[in-house]
Amino acid sequence: MFRRSSRRREFLIDSNQKPWRKSRRFRNRALNFCARLLLLRQIVRIFRASFLFSTAIFAMAAFVAFALFSPYFTLKKITVVRDNPNLDASQIEKSLEDFYDKNLFFLPRDQILKKLRSDFAEFREIEISEKWPDGIELKISVSPPFANLLNTETANFSVISEDGVILAESSRKNLPTIKIFQRKKPISPREKFLKKTTLLRIEKSQNFIKNQLKLRLAETRYLTAAREIHLVTEDGAVIWIDAQIEVDPQLRKLELAADEIGLYSKKFEHIDLRIPEQIFWKEL
Repeated sequence: MFRRSSRRREFLIDSNQKPWRKSRRFRNRALNFCARLLLLRQIVRIFRASFLFSTAIFAMAAFVAFALFSPYFTLKKITVVRDNPNLDASQIEKSLEDFYDKNLFFLPRDQILKKLRSDFAEFREIEISEKWPDGIELKISVSPPFANLLNTETANFSVISEDGVILAESSRKNLPTIKIFQRKKPISPREKFLKKTTLLRIEKSQNFIKNQLKLRLAETRYLTAAREIHLVTEDGAVIWIDAQIEVDPQLRKLELAADEIGLYSKKFEHIDLRIPEQIFWKEL
């Protein structure tokens, strides 16, 4: 009885171990297959990524080479957007003719601005924008006109801008006129003729005489050599003002001394306000 039972146990043990070993072998094979499949997928992904990266690099290099050496992106057109109808676009294009056929990617904007400001002093603002593939657009703002100038030495008219630059246009009827003295040669277009501060002092003097002193002006003069503003009233009095210094203190002297010198009751040849804290005058 003892021997039979031992054999039976051995048989049961052996019969129980065989299915477990088979399932383990199948699982190992399945795992190995999955691992190989995953490795293969990783290799495919790496290959695809490498291929896409290489393709992108090649495309970029081809585009850069095309942009650098192809005439497709070279400057061929210049469009001018202007706020002044007197601005000649053909002159601007001629001024920038050295920049034609330059690559648009490396267009020297600073040099273009420098050239335009050198050739056209009346330009106040310049904006450059690319118009791909072969053009640029210039938005140009010109300094507004300030007054007509009459050179009494040469008898020619000009228009001066608010920035003191002579504009390339004819005189305007709606602008005041300033007579220029002591200027023997003609006043040229695009010339930086007067400082902006000088023009502001002329305007301030005119407003003070009309609004504060209540005198009517017949004429405004500017002496280029002496750098003086001469304001002529309707009665013929010429008020002399130094344009190199502030005009407010000079004009206030006349306001304070108006009754003392008989500003509104007498006729004067001239009233000199140029000397600090003093007034000189000559009666007719």
